[in-house]
Amino acid sequence: MNPAQFLGLVLALTAFAAAWQLILRQRHVTRLRRLAEQWNMHYSATDRFRLAPRVAQRLPVPGAAAVRVVDLLYGVEKDNYRYLFATEYTVGVLRTKLGLRRAATFAEPRDPAKHATSPPGEAELIFAPEGLSLIEQYRHLHDTTNSTKSPS
Repeated sequence: MNPAQFLGLVLALTAFAAAWQLILRQRHVTRLRRLAEQWNMHYSATDRFRLAPRVAQRLPVPGAAAVRVVDLLYGVEKDNYRYLFATEYTVGVLRTKLGLRRAATFAEPRDPAKHATSPPGEAELIFAPEGLSLIEQYRHLHDTTNSTKSPS
């Protein structure tokens, strides 16, 4: 195999891998959009509300870095805004860094004046259990937060 053929093979494999990744991402986004529609929520692929700094403060791991919020589902829940999202962050130092991705949720009061007087745990960051697929983590968090709400 000459260098030009090898380059062509590498480019073809790279294009195939990129196309496959795009297909998988689109399937994931479609599933999240369906969940958002079922739950009367909205979907955003990006962190449109700049939640990452607030999430970073609430992470149970000291020293977590590179905190990102992606695949955000959001909506109104009584007097609160409810956010369900995938959070990505790294833990560890130097060579032992480990990247983590898990679904999480929290709610915050719609009225900023009530934010200071909100009961403890109102804005608590809740993670889904590990070992579930990301879509199942979203479902678990949604079901958990809906079962803990007081009846109207």
